[in-house]
This record gives sequence, structure tokens and C-alpha cells, in this order.
Amino acid sequence: MIGKKTGNVDAFWQRARKAKAIAATAYHARTFAEPTFTTKVDYISGLAAAGIKRGTCHLALDFEVNQVAERKVGDHWVVLDSRNTPLCVVRVSRIDVKPFNAIGEDFSAVENEGDGSFKYWHDGHFGYFKRQCEAWGREWREDLPCVCEYFEVVYKE
Repeated sequence: MIGKKTGNVDAFWQRARKAKAIAATAYHARTFAEPTFTTKVDYISGLAAAGIKRGTCHLALDFEVNQVAERKVGDHWVVLDSRNTPLCVVRVSRIDVKPFNAIGEDFSAVENEGDGSFKYWHDGHFGYFKRQCEAWGREWREDLPCVCEYFEVVYKE
């Protein structure tokens, strides 16, 4: 996950708050993935902005290694593309933490990337998480805890 709260990002957040009467003042601003590990950052963010992608999954280590605050149910997230351009605001509606090897077809359908199949989800995330662990000097194991977040788009310009 990459991203910065810039003036442009904050202005987008303020427009969303006004348009949707969002009382919260705090928000997260990130992409779904890091360009270091995938070329699909903008594709994935675009799926969320289009309402196709309704969930995301990160290694729990990702939050720790990158010193990113974990999101909580009810939190708002300004979804960014790889150029730090805000695309939409989502609200986190559910979070499950489970080992990678315990995530099934029900969640892959919520992420809904590629052809929407579990195989596409599994193979893509397996490779991404393995590359992350290698870069971080951590051992990749299929039982590593993953944070599965469900969300809904609440604002898009």
C-alpha cells in the first residue's frame, strides 16, 4: 500500500464529507497494492472505483512493515491510484483476519479481480505476498495471517 495525504487528496476527502454528510474527520489514503510488487495497482483501484471490487486482502505484516495504521470497521479510505490521484472513498464494513490458506471462494468473489475465480485470486495473491515477504526478509508461509477487508463505495466524482 502506498499513498500520501496531499492537498489534492484532502480536498477530495472534504468534498466527499460534504456531499455525503460524513461526520468523520479521520481517513486513510492508500492504494490497494505497491507498484514494487505488481503492475496492476491502477487496474485494482479502478475496479474498486467502478464498484466491482468490494474487498481487499493484505498480509497482516504489511501494516507492520510499512507502518500503516490498520483500518477498522466504519473507517473511510480514499482510494488512490499509483500517481496518488484520489478515485473514490470507501467505507470499511467488515474485517476478517485469517491465514492465507483458509481464505476461500467466498472472499475471492468479493475481491472480484480478473475473471473472478478463486484460482485467479489465489495465484495472484500467492505471488504478490511471496514477493513481499522476500523483499522484507521474511519467510513466506501459507498460514501467515491476512487481513480481509470488505468495503462499499460511498463517494466518487
